[in-house]
Amino acid sequence: MLSLFDRFLDALSAATRWVMLVMAACIFVIVLFTVFTRYLFNYVVHWSEEVPRYLLVWIGFLGAALAVRQKEHIGFDYIYKKLPDLPRRVLGLMLNLGIFIIGLIMLVYGIDFVRQFGGDWMESIPYKNYWFYVSLPISGILIILYVIREEVKLLIDLFNRKG
Repeated sequence: MLSLFDRFLDALSAATRWVMLVMAACIFVIVLFTVFTRYLFNYVVHWSEEVPRYLLVWIGFLGAALAVRQKEHIGFDYIYKKLPDLPRRVLGLMLNLGIFIIGLIMLVYGIDFVRQFGGDWMESIPYKNYWFYVSLPISGILIILYVIREEVKLLIDLFNRKG
C-alpha cells in the first residue's frame, strides 16, 4: 500500500516539476519578448508584467511543496543531527507535524481565499483570479501528502526499531 502511495507521489512530483519548468520557460519567453518589443518598437504588451508575476507565485508555492518532499525546507540540522537516535526520530515526527499544520492552514485558508477573492478580475487580462489564487490550496495539499508519506515512514521505522 505504501509502495503504491510512493509511486503516486513520485508521479505527482514529476508532473509538478514539469509544470514548474514550463512556467519558468513561459516567464523567460514573455520577459524576452517584452524587452524585445520595448526597445525595438517602443511598445509593451499590457499583460507582460502581470502574467510572469503570477507564474512566479505558482513556481514559489509548488517549489515549497517539492522542498518539503525532498526535505530541503528551512531547518536547523546541526542540533537535530547531534541528538541520539530515538529523540531525533521523535523530534522529526514533531517537526513534520508542524509542517503538516502549515500545509493544512494553506489548504483551508487558501480555499477560503479563493472563495472570497477568486471572482475578482485580474488587473490587465480578462480572466478571474481563480487560476492564480488556487496555487495556495494546491500547494497545501501537496505539502500535506508529502508530510503524510514522511510521517508514515518515520512511524514504521520508529516501531521497527523498538520491536
